[in-house]
Amino acid sequence: FLPQTDEIPSDILYILQCSFQSVKSKERDSTVLVSIQSALDILWENLNTGHWSNVPEIYRKLYSLFSFLKVFALLKENSNNMTELTYILKEAVKAADLGLLLGNSCRKELSHAATLINNISCKEKFEDDNNSSTVCLDISTDFDSINTEQISVMDCPSIEYFNRCYFIPELPVKLSHCISHWPALSKWQDLKYIKCVAGFRTVPIELGSSYTHEDWGMKLLTIDEFIQNHICSNSDKVGYLAQHQLFDQIPELKNDICIPEYCCLSKNEDSDCEPDINAWFGPKGTVTPLHYDPKHNLLSQVVGRKKLLLYSPEDTEFLYPHETKMLHNTAQVDPQKPDYKMFPRYKLAKGYECILNPGEMLYIPPKWWHYVKSMDVSFSVSFWWT
Repeated sequence: FLPQTDEIPSDILYILQCSFQSVKSKERDSTVLVSIQSALDILWENLNTGHWSNVPEIYRKLYSLFSFLKVFALLKENSNNMTELTYILKEAVKAADLGLLLGNSCRKELSHAATLINNISCKEKFEDDNNSSTVCLDISTDFDSINTEQISVMDCPSIEYFNRCYFIPELPVKLSHCISHWPALSKWQDLKYIKCVAGFRTVPIELGSSYTHEDWGMKLLTIDEFIQNHICSNSDKVGYLAQHQLFDQIPELKNDICIPEYCCLSKNEDSDCEPDINAWFGPKGTVTPLHYDPKHNLLSQVVGRKKLLLYSPEDTEFLYPHETKMLHNTAQVDPQKPDYKMFPRYKLAKGYECILNPGEMLYIPPKWWHYVKSMDVSFSVSFWWT
């Protein structure tokens, strides 16, 4: 997975060659970590300059490679001090995760390294943790002032029936008893399990009311830090692990779920891609504003409950979409506190609502508007496909 040397800036190439030789050597080099970190800092600047889509691929490849070297260099830092050793292992997992999140090479190696080190680090720390139970508290999420009806419910319909009655006509439906076999339904109820499997793994956390608010931001935290600061205690800002491909990053959690059979359906003859699988993990009260997505979506509820409000694409004009390119698929209307003076035609929109309980899935067709609010500590998995 080494990139072509003629593509690499000369200063980075020099650090790469020296670091590679040092890490490969049996001798301990006290300066190698400093050199590797200096290269990572330079690459970080390049990765965060301009739009992400315009970042040259070579910088992402190099970031992965130096992250991998940092893992090895850290593991050579032997220590008899338990506190120091724990710190070294946590830093090694973090280095691997940053390589996975920001880079685009040696993903298999980084993933294996992060898994092995996390398992060694977390087993002893969290297996005796007795302060990790999930707590379900009701959140008021009423849509009494707006025109709604309940979404249809089906008990594990056949693929043929689902295709004919919901997929082809693109109508939403709540599906029960389709994921009852998932190990996640029992395992993920226990936060201690999640911390043991992934406690030291670094993930992006959204902070703030929602992505449409000025207070919204993003921060990298370990899953243990996220659980302690945002799930098990009240924080000044709501934290949400939202729309993240967690299961590519942490395959152990992917083993607890299965891709629903309905994802095999497609109106696109050329579509043979696996669905995009995203995790949504957060405390009670997380909000996803009224918006639409371009793909078919099966939102699967594993832990806690969520309340959803949907609108047909035919009602788009009544929802007052933002006019900016960035938020064109997001409505200005807040269904929880509708402002009829500013958005008078919102009264004409017909909503469809449901409460999604653990073990249930909601089919959300393409371009159907949906608003989501968690009623409890919640863990959901979404499957998007074309």
